[in-house]
Amino acid sequence: MRTRMSLTLIATVLGLSALLWTQDARSLPEYAQARDVARQVLEESRTLLMKELASKGAAGAVDACAAVALDLGRKHEAAGWRVRRVSTRLRNPADAPDAYEATVLGRFAADGVKPEAEHVGVSTEQGKRYLRYLKPIVIPGELCLKCHGDPASMDPKVVEILRSRYPQDRATEHRVGDLRGAVSVRIPLSK
Repeated sequence: MRTRMSLTLIATVLGLSALLWTQDARSLPEYAQARDVARQVLEESRTLLMKELASKGAAGAVDACAAVALDLGRKHEAAGWRVRRVSTRLRNPADAPDAYEATVLGRFAADGVKPEAEHVGVSTEQGKRYLRYLKPIVIPGELCLKCHGDPASMDPKVVEILRSRYPQDRATEHRVGDLRGAVSVRIPLSK
């Protein structure tokens, strides 16, 4: 009990508010919803990007990611929900993590992320409680490195598009197995 109170105090000081233990949050019905939504966003993103890579090459995938993939999370949102991709190595500033997400991304990175990993917890923000779910996005293979690898190895057209569209891009220099970011789902809790 003392440890739980200490963690709550630390979380509050860090601006994260009170957190429930992972096993407690997994018992909430919203957990299954959040996990399913994250899985769908990951599958739809992969399908879209693979289709674009096959038909239009890496340059087409950059365009699809900028125009369509960003909205994939939004289409799964319900009243009060937030579904999005986040990363500490940003390409798009809209993917900047909040303090909670940044803490979890740091844990994923420190633990040596595994594709089956997930984080689930409960936070209190401005007096409201939310289920927080994050599923890591891991660079699964060489194909992803066409846009997220070493710029010296990328198609020059892709490098030019990235520099033009994302002048502050920090989403390159990845290797297979690296943490790219996470799908983040935040669902308001009624109780």
